[in-house]
Amino acid sequence: MAKKPMTIMGNSAHEQAETEAAAFDARITERERAGYIPDIRRAVKCDYFYKSFWRDPHYVRLFLGQVVDRYLEVFAKYGQPGMHILDAGCGAGYISLELARAGYRVRGIDVSASAIDAANRTLAENPFTEGFGSLEYDVQPVLEATGEYDAVLFSGVIHHFPDPERVVRQGFKLLSPDGLFVCMEPCHERWGQEDAAQVALIRGLLSITGHWQEPGLATHMKSSQDVAEYTRAIHREFVDERDEHETGGQSPHDNDCDGEAILAAVRRHFDELDLQATNAFIYRLLGGLRGPESEAHALADFITAYERQAVDAGWIHPNGFLFTGRPAGN
Repeated sequence: MAKKPMTIMGNSAHEQAETEAAAFDARITERERAGYIPDIRRAVKCDYFYKSFWRDPHYVRLFLGQVVDRYLEVFAKYGQPGMHILDAGCGAGYISLELARAGYRVRGIDVSASAIDAANRTLAENPFTEGFGSLEYDVQPVLEATGEYDAVLFSGVIHHFPDPERVVRQGFKLLSPDGLFVCMEPCHERWGQEDAAQVALIRGLLSITGHWQEPGLATHMKSSQDVAEYTRAIHREFVDERDEHETGGQSPHDNDCDGEAILAAVRRHFDELDLQATNAFIYRLLGGLRGPESEAHALADFITAYERQAVDAGWIHPNGFLFTGRPAGN
């Protein structure tokens, strides 16, 4: 079992790391008991997830496959083969694992000992070894990371900290002078009621055809006021990263800072090479699909394609961004 590290952070940061670790330890343990395998290629059906993409391997590959493809594209375009990457806040390691499978030398760190235990178990069972680089995991808070890396990746991590400037400075310290800083973070403040309305329409239509996890949803919306109320509820769900059934959320520190603050901090320390809009809603929709598997998968394929076109064409606002840059002045 992974050992928890000694900490040298200030009291507030130390307390935050402890509460974050406890939340993720509990969540990972609960998920693994339900059969969860944190591997994009070896994911299994898991009814524990009632609305997450982790419910079905097809949805995992649709959503996380996109995420990994984006990372591999920027590393291939701006980095070097086999470079040393720090996956800071790696969780259960499924992103780290894919980067190593692409030939990179990867170190994944996370504050959760249970997440690192799960990552190591998954790594030990990895059957995809051809072209594998290297991969090691450690239990370590992001703010205590040491070393020098060719690239530092924050994949949905910085928004768990109240002071994004401090985290971004830490990323700066860990990079070689011409290294790559890559972060994918939510930016919920860009996502409005008009965006939530599209999700309300999609979920409502799916419920009528029996393909949504709330089968009577549309029949309960008899008036425009009902639709408006449901749209507001969806907006709150996406901004808060939880609905009324997810009282604890993923973490007590979800959304401790907003995306615009993160982007401003990043731009103070790094020269921008690339900035991409990411997903709008599929990460909280695909797992809610129901019905015969062939129909649910076909719907998932279409909805994913629609979302990508809608974001690219400006029909809907993205709910996050992917930033790639180098240390400023280099």
